[in-house]
Amino acid sequence: MGHLPRIASLGQRQINGLSMARFLQTRGEPIVTYNEPSRDDHRMTVCRPLHRPTLLRASILAGLMTTCQAAEAEGLETILITAAEPPAIDEPTTLTGEETAPRADLAETLREISGVEAGRMSGHGLDPIIRGQREHQLNVLLDGAGIANACPNRMDPPTSFGNLAGFDAVEVHKGVTSLTRGPGGSGGRIELTRNTVERAAEAGMQSRLGFATSSNGLADQTSADVLLSDGNAYGRVIGQIGNGENYEDGDGNEVPSSFKQRSGTIIGGYRVSEATGIEVSIDRNRMLDTRYAGSGMDSVFDNATIYRLDGRLGDLEGPVDALRLEVSRANVDHLMDNYSLRELTAPMPMEAPAESHTTTARLTASSRIHQVELDYGLDFQRVEQDAQAFNGMTDMLMFRQWPEGRTDQMGAFVEGDWQVDARNALRAGLRVDRFESEIDSRLDKSIATHPMVPIAIRGSAREMKSDSAISALLRYHHTFTGNLAGHVGISRTAVAPNLTQRYLSTLMNGNLMKVGNPDLEPEIHHQVETGLSWQGERLVTNANLYVDQVDNYILQDRQIAGLMPMTTSFRNVDARLYGGELDLSYAVTDWLATQAQVSYVRGRNTSDSRDLPQIPPLSGNLGLHAERGALDGAVVLRWAARAEALDEQSGLDTSETAGYAVLDLTAGYDIHRHWRLEAGIDNLFDRTYAQHVNRAYSGVFGDPTARINEPGRTVWARLTATF
Repeated sequence: MGHLPRIASLGQRQINGLSMARFLQTRGEPIVTYNEPSRDDHRMTVCRPLHRPTLLRASILAGLMTTCQAAEAEGLETILITAAEPPAIDEPTTLTGEETAPRADLAETLREISGVEAGRMSGHGLDPIIRGQREHQLNVLLDGAGIANACPNRMDPPTSFGNLAGFDAVEVHKGVTSLTRGPGGSGGRIELTRNTVERAAEAGMQSRLGFATSSNGLADQTSADVLLSDGNAYGRVIGQIGNGENYEDGDGNEVPSSFKQRSGTIIGGYRVSEATGIEVSIDRNRMLDTRYAGSGMDSVFDNATIYRLDGRLGDLEGPVDALRLEVSRANVDHLMDNYSLRELTAPMPMEAPAESHTTTARLTASSRIHQVELDYGLDFQRVEQDAQAFNGMTDMLMFRQWPEGRTDQMGAFVEGDWQVDARNALRAGLRVDRFESEIDSRLDKSIATHPMVPIAIRGSAREMKSDSAISALLRYHHTFTGNLAGHVGISRTAVAPNLTQRYLSTLMNGNLMKVGNPDLEPEIHHQVETGLSWQGERLVTNANLYVDQVDNYILQDRQIAGLMPMTTSFRNVDARLYGGELDLSYAVTDWLATQAQVSYVRGRNTSDSRDLPQIPPLSGNLGLHAERGALDGAVVLRWAARAEALDEQSGLDTSETAGYAVLDLTAGYDIHRHWRLEAGIDNLFDRTYAQHVNRAYSGVFGDPTARINEPGRTVWARLTATF
């Protein structure tokens, strides 16, 4: 075997930033290698196969690639391109639909990434967790658009409105890597992206069709994606139909989780060049008849519509090189009740209509000052949420969960990337934000008016709340040798309380069950992260360590002074989260490779000397991947240790969760250059197990102190066509 070249534009991000179990590239893309540059001669060599390449697992490719000189003997052309490839400062993990098994929900797919988990309440609407952080601590963007849940119980987290059939990829940024995509994001950022502009440079029609089915949960999933372009003007239409059934756990117990999903996207645009153009789009996502094993209600419907405008002006002369304006509006209408999709067991029927409206605008300018690339600009986001609960027989208003709440965020940011030399790169950023939130305090039966709410909370809820915060980031990347690179980052970020944490109120049988805290302060996260990556002839590794010291961590808690002992509310505490991830891959032969992941996070409430709730335990996977010609396959063992770090007082941790080990099989076959067939078996031995971060069962469907079990043995298949 020849010397393994260092992989740059594809490899450094895709291999080191991603688990070794994913594919490195899609069909038809060049394999890129990088020769160590000098100050006088930065050259990148591209080895482009003369035939259509097969799909390779990242681990296999890393162990099998030889130098371009050796590749020439196999009939590959060598093209010399003058270019400089800087060390990567931001290395997101990127997944595409072709690289993952078909899932009912995007967040379930994200579990394949080390350091990422997702809490299950049903077959759909799993809530992602990155490095122990969740909900308002994560930033989620759908093709640049922000969207907020309409359900106070989070049946519809932002990721539930996206799926990989409707987007080209999902990028996961763990920790704080940039300040230009909004405030907060202390745990990380999830971006669903479309590369429509790049693909539209090729005139003609491009299409992608897919059909998937499984024996347990996902009944069928059909998708179509068609792009028409003349090289400048373009249009794209994407559609998906999905149906889910109740799944069975390893013991054969049925878990209520059925759903119907209908989604469609229309995109139109005009590209003057890669840097200049305009694009508009409309996304429509309808979730119907969704059942939830972890809730006292089901979702009758959850309909989202996103309008988006993206304008780019590049290659400008003068101090500003480029301008970009992004504007979006996301509307969600939601209805849940306790009688349409289940047998009524509660004392009375109830229904809860809710809605959210998210308006986002971002203006970004780019400039180059000597060796520093600057991005700077302004952003704004308004989130409006309203939720009520009615007696289903009399239509009488019982209480208002969100009484027409509003949160505004206005920010300014500047961030610079400095390519110091061929081995060193630096990123520095600063942003200032202003947050305001309020409710309509005139509305009855809300946190501001209901007699069951303590007088002090009612009075505070009537006042508009405002906060200002400064965030900062410094990130350094260094290439030690052709094989070894490392980075270190420090950051300060502010996460404002959301409307649930400040203004929610929920009653049950005349008792106040959950109430917000209008006097919450924003969380202030101080993080340090460091990591090393090694890419050798056969071995590829990536290791990261981090610690996050949090002032004013917003903790869900009970037994708070001034409230009934079982009433749940929120308060600020000091906290610390720390942990790490390790990904590695080793090429055993020219067709066989092993892969492993391990991730660990610990969260402590340092104010009260107790654990933080819902922190994932030590977990990982071990895989064996093979590829021969048109056929490839994998065996993956997923495992987690017993979860013993609990905070039962929060009401979120009900008990310890047993560890597990589950075996999955996958295989794929390239039938034709346009067609691919895949199949697999998840949970081969039909184990009964649960993720610790899953919701507890509703008392109607199971033990309310136990976590919702994951699906038992599931056989799946998928056929895709690309033209």
